[in-house]
Amino acid sequence: MQNISTAKIFGTGQVTLPKKWRDKIKTRNIIIEEVPQGLLIKPLTESFYYEMDDISFGINFPLGIKAENLAKELKKANAGLS
Repeated sequence: MQNISTAKIFGTGQVTLPKKWRDKIKTRNIIIEEVPQGLLIKPLTESFYYEMDDISFGINFPLGIKAENLAKELKKANAGLS
């Protein structure tokens, strides 16, 4: 069953997401993407890990990252390769 809700678009373009969704995604940043079915709203997290193939991976930090935390994140990502 789909979890569907409605929201109002205010004159300024502001849309308020239902509280249950805001609490669930735990971020104040979102990505809105236009897709053939309409608009897709996705949470923008502090970081996410992805694999492109068996030997290539990446870490994306859409909100930025402090330099001292970068080495820790790389070690965590590389641990998954062993």
